[in-house]
Amino acid sequence: MRIEPKKIMCAIDFSDFTNLILSYGKSLASEFDATLCLCHIVSGPLMVSSHMPPYLDYAGIESERIQNAQDKLERIAEKMDMQCEIRVSTGQPAEEIEQITRENNINMVIAATHGGSGIKRFLIGSVTNRLVKILSCPLLVLHAKEKHLDSPIEGSIKLNRILVGCDFSPDSQLAFDYALSLAQEFQTQLYLAHVMKPKSIPIPTADYVPGGDQVSWARAEYPGLSKKELSDNKKARDALLKSLEDKLTHMVPEDSRNWCTPITILLEGEPYKELITYAEKEKIDMIILGVHGYSLLEQFLVGSTTDRVISRAGCSVLAVRHIV
Repeated sequence: MRIEPKKIMCAIDFSDFTNLILSYGKSLASEFDATLCLCHIVSGPLMVSSHMPPYLDYAGIESERIQNAQDKLERIAEKMDMQCEIRVSTGQPAEEIEQITRENNINMVIAATHGGSGIKRFLIGSVTNRLVKILSCPLLVLHAKEKHLDSPIEGSIKLNRILVGCDFSPDSQLAFDYALSLAQEFQTQLYLAHVMKPKSIPIPTADYVPGGDQVSWARAEYPGLSKKELSDNKKARDALLKSLEDKLTHMVPEDSRNWCTPITILLEGEPYKELITYAEKEKIDMIILGVHGYSLLEQFLVGSTTDRVISRAGCSVLAVRHIV
């Protein structure tokens, strides 16, 4: 299914990496003939000392901050050489951005992360980490680097290689649809990757048909298996790997194969580590992943594959969620 976002929003914090976000926003909006929205959230209440004069106009200060942000966005819009909508709000950034996307029918949000790790990230997380969990539209997270400081707003971005993680769930199917659409617009090489956990051998169940559309298997541990069992399991495993590779290849529709010859990859290991390692090795420009639902406790303790890829990858990451 071809995806064509019609309203793309740049979440801007006026940092040194603002132009990087704007470059992606302008390029994607141009490619998809979409409307570009520029958004800034004036964060939280202003903290003022009790020793300040009692006549201080708190409401006036907030109004001034909002007007300053509005003026900055308008000056940015003038430089974009395209029609832009402007949205300014106050409050918690992630929650306000989510509300704006719902009220304005935004199809994609672009934001940048400046990194963060250790106890600070564990306790409070980041705005992008929160957005991944609450946004219903796709979130494109750019990894700001020192080389992007004071970079100019580019009219086009370079996407040569796109990697999409495929586990054959509805979420990853939607991620693939976005990957295929972006690959077509930017004429990029498309990589389809499936990662298998190393703890177990996939063994086909009785209803398994080699080359079939559905893949089903039971799991058995490597330790304790006899030589014959290992040999039999290897054959079954090889057959399953072949089936998975075929399934990846067949994800590309017939009418797209005249321009798209995907590269299929089967990896074994911890999904987020394998995807990041492969992306670095192949110089991937963008990773696209589906966002799965997780319990609050699981998210708090370990996070999801998508969360971890976003926080550790060196390239941009597009996270999409399948809405039931």
